[in-house]
Amino acid sequence: MKLFKYLFLAFFLSSSTAFAQPVVDEIVAVVGNEFVLRSELEVQMLQLQQANPEKSADAVCWLLDQHLQKKMLLSRAKTDSLKVTEEQVEGELDRRIQYFISQIGSEEALEDYYKKSITDMKSDFREQVREQLLIEQQQQKVIGNVDVTPKDIQEFYEKIPADSLPYYSTEMEIGQIVVYPKVSKAERQKTIELLRKTRKEILKGANFSTKAIIMSEDKGSAINGGDLGWQRADMYVPEFAAAALSLMKDSISDVVETKYGFHILQLLGRKGDLIHVRHILKKPQINEEAYVETKQLMDSIRSLIVSDSMTFETAAYTFSKDEETKNRGGIITDPKTNASRIPVEELDQTMFFAVDKLKVGEISQPMPFKTADGSDAFRILYLKSKTLPHKANLKDDYPKLKVIVTEYKKALKLDSWIKKNIPTMYVHIDDAYNNCTSLSHWGKGQQFIVGQSK
Repeated sequence: MKLFKYLFLAFFLSSSTAFAQPVVDEIVAVVGNEFVLRSELEVQMLQLQQANPEKSADAVCWLLDQHLQKKMLLSRAKTDSLKVTEEQVEGELDRRIQYFISQIGSEEALEDYYKKSITDMKSDFREQVREQLLIEQQQQKVIGNVDVTPKDIQEFYEKIPADSLPYYSTEMEIGQIVVYPKVSKAERQKTIELLRKTRKEILKGANFSTKAIIMSEDKGSAINGGDLGWQRADMYVPEFAAAALSLMKDSISDVVETKYGFHILQLLGRKGDLIHVRHILKKPQINEEAYVETKQLMDSIRSLIVSDSMTFETAAYTFSKDEETKNRGGIITDPKTNASRIPVEELDQTMFFAVDKLKVGEISQPMPFKTADGSDAFRILYLKSKTLPHKANLKDDYPKLKVIVTEYKKALKLDSWIKKNIPTMYVHIDDAYNNCTSLSHWGKGQQFIVGQSK
């Protein structure tokens, strides 16, 4: 839980240990009109030491350099009159609070652990989040769009010493065809009537949150009484967003159907493009006959592929109901790199065990599984390729190298901007950090001062 606490503080970029005992703080560096507090460094050092107890003492120098860069970006953002809206700040606060609620279990658990209400936590961190959004805005303005060519990637790769090349574990390229059992008309109507009954009970005085906790099948929000927090309306599927935007504050919708099932929802607030809603989700039950029919369909699709009557890619495009993969011929991609080859350690266990015994080019038998949203479905999996553990090379690892080169070029562009702007700003660093050689570039400006004032 200690690490959780430090992660929480660092995640919110706290300028003081808001949940720790009060300490005497001091300014250790100044850039323009912005300053770095000792507590900012201490919070992140605690986080680093928890993650890696043997972390070198030089880490504090690196951390101070990072803070100096952020303060320079913040100072310039304010000088350039960049703005963030209250809706943006509120939305980011909600997103972060929801993340930590998901980690600790519930809103009540988070409030109990820190002895503060969610409202008070937001108040504590509102200004820090506002500043971070300004920093991100200014950084994007500085970096802009970074183009990476095949020549850039090849040159970067050729400059890496052979003994320094990244080492990649076994990776697989996997395709899938997903089909959902059809819900009968009787089950659809049964679910709709249940939600209509629930809506009437709430309108007569029953508690929406209690109903959501008891019956909603969206487990992520059910623990919070169905509360989804503040989100942009376009983050939801169109049917859900349209229903929410049509409501008056505190009113409850009729039954709404989406690809996830059936909902009733209540609008708790609206600020521009942001909406605050809670909902109850119910999914119609699928009878045994639907499972049997779907299994038979999947067997037929597999037979078409095995007999070479249809390629896997064509079958995926024709039959798969998974919108994320069907237009890529069923190929699953790594969300971090968008690469089609995925390290085996990042595959969920069910998928790994299903393809581990397949030879390249083979497809699995149809198998039932639960989708990310908890829906019942069947899928067949296709092992398109498999690479053994290896050092990075251009043929197998081009997408990964492209990500590395893109981030490298962004870092170079930001570093160039920082060095160019150091002479234009007042910079002061406490003499306690005189031994930090990694901060030497901050001394190139005539207004740089160490340990004293001009």
